[in-house]
Amino acid sequence: MKKYLLLVFFALVTLGTYAQRTPHAIGAHFGGSTIDLEYQYHFNNKNFFDVTAGVFDLDDGFSLQGVYNWNIKQWPNWTPRFATWKFWGGFGAGLGYYDDDSHKDGMFFGPVGTLGFGFTPKDIPLTIGLDYRPMVAFNVGNDFKIINSGFKNIGVTLTYRF
Repeated sequence: MKKYLLLVFFALVTLGTYAQRTPHAIGAHFGGSTIDLEYQYHFNNKNFFDVTAGVFDLDDGFSLQGVYNWNIKQWPNWTPRFATWKFWGGFGAGLGYYDDDSHKDGMFFGPVGTLGFGFTPKDIPLTIGLDYRPMVAFNVGNDFKIINSGFKNIGVTLTYRF
């Protein structure tokens, strides 16, 4: 029985350490013009792909975005006992549907950018950051218009790497 419990203990410890090394992360972004669920795939320590889906302009539509990001700079020695700090940025594209009172309803698409700054605690695979995700959205519904609410998308991001 002791050998069985010891085996289960080491199996759980192994799974816990393996979970921190996987390339997958899920999280949420709470911004000025979007509230998103996000999935990240980390290719290595230098770059990752971020896919978000959520509401756009807080209640006027929904969007799906894909952004390729680079970890521009990391500072593991700023607070060596607490966390690794990092600065990231990238670009990609987004699309979605928009419907508001000014008759700008229809599909939209456009380029998306990201600049973020945050930290990952040493013992927890959770990244907490502040980021700016501007989007130039071209509405192709009833009228062709530019939706400028994507420019105010400053927010907080939380991701858990598993």
